[in-house]
Amino acid sequence: MTRDFLVTATPPTPNGDLHVGHLAGPYLAADVFCRAQRALGHRVRFTTGVDHHQTYVVTMARNQHRDPAELAAGYGRDIRETLHSARIGADTVTVPDDAYTAHVQDFFARLHRTGRLHRRTWAFPYSRHTGRHLLEAFTTGICPECLAPASGAICEVCGHPNDPGSLLLCTDDQGNAATERRAVDILVLPLEHYRHHITAHYARHRAGMRPHLLRFVEEMLSRPLPDFPISYPADWGIPLPFDGHPGQVFNVWAEMLPGLTHAAPDAWARDSRHELVQFLGYDNTYFFSLAHLCLAFAHGGLTTPTSIITNEFLHLAGSKFSTTRGHLIKARDLLARHGADAVRFGLALDNPEHQRTDFTEAAFTHTVETRLHAPLTDHELPAGSTPPPLLHRYHERMLRAYAPETFSLREAAEATAQLLSLLADHATDDPALALHGLHALTEHAAPLLPDLAAELHDHYGRHQTATKTP
Repeated sequence: MTRDFLVTATPPTPNGDLHVGHLAGPYLAADVFCRAQRALGHRVRFTTGVDHHQTYVVTMARNQHRDPAELAAGYGRDIRETLHSARIGADTVTVPDDAYTAHVQDFFARLHRTGRLHRRTWAFPYSRHTGRHLLEAFTTGICPECLAPASGAICEVCGHPNDPGSLLLCTDDQGNAATERRAVDILVLPLEHYRHHITAHYARHRAGMRPHLLRFVEEMLSRPLPDFPISYPADWGIPLPFDGHPGQVFNVWAEMLPGLTHAAPDAWARDSRHELVQFLGYDNTYFFSLAHLCLAFAHGGLTTPTSIITNEFLHLAGSKFSTTRGHLIKARDLLARHGADAVRFGLALDNPEHQRTDFTEAAFTHTVETRLHAPLTDHELPAGSTPPPLLHRYHERMLRAYAPETFSLREAAEATAQLLSLLADHATDDPALALHGLHALTEHAAPLLPDLAAELHDHYGRHQTATKTP
């Protein structure tokens, strides 16, 4: 039966080009998933965007003495180019424009009219040095949940949300201690009101969720759920279209849901046939697994995710990739040095899908050379023989690796690496195995290695009675 998938990858922040950690995360995974489903005959809509309104754009622009809008536009172009170089083919990469802004404002105006949003008085730390309320990238401190260093809104280590006022040792982004608090009436979505909907949703779709995400949701449900801020006092973002909240913009993480729906409103409709599969880093789990889910419940007309496929962090030489700190390797530089297939293969083979992994270019290069390039040597092979039974196992493993309930870049890459090794070892004494193994690679490894698969396909087309193999 043909299925319809709506696939999203978290819009990246244009405070820099994509680094290797970004590429190893939701973007490669989402692209491989989409290619695999299309190859199986399913219909897919793959959307992402460029997240202009993150406060990290403002702090990076200040550090570079640039205008935030100009910086976001420039890095947004870089991000789209890098995705293209990595053969990551989203159907839509949304960039905020007037239509996008109107769509986001209309979404929340509807929730406001129907009483889904509540007014709450929120105490924000305030910095007289910067003249800003301390939220998101404008503040740092210690997470009150796990005691790790954190910025406002979310802790990247444990995934728990934080009220900026609850951060321990809170400072502004220039290191000045926050000694003043200012009360501001903001709009919130009371997540606790949707507890029954949340528990029912995860009981129904548990098989499509990563284990770490399920543990996080269960932990959050073990206590009263927090109110989710819909607006906050800032000058960077989309302004509220209704009275009573001067000087406020929409929380960028609240904006993200209608921003994603803007790209494909028909597919997001609750009565559409689309299965929503979302790819994201674990650090964004709270927003997608709870906040966005409850926004969809409050809206009443949106589909909700049947699968949320998270990844953990890829570290660089022992610590987290960071655009802000300049601790990174640009994805476009790695792609230029090694090519798209090699980068896709190497990042899939050691992917941080369930736990953190560490990247060094030396180890990456060794892996790609020994497990991808070295097996690709020339052997002339005859055509016309029966596929060996062992190739059925490769077929089954790849189908499992590509399924939303059991999706695994690591499994797809490892199974392909093992097949390449097998073909290289036995091409001379078992040419039939090598020949049919190449056909299997062309068919099943194409989502992971699109350029290699295309080359093999072209070679088969030119040589009907003989071909070359690993």
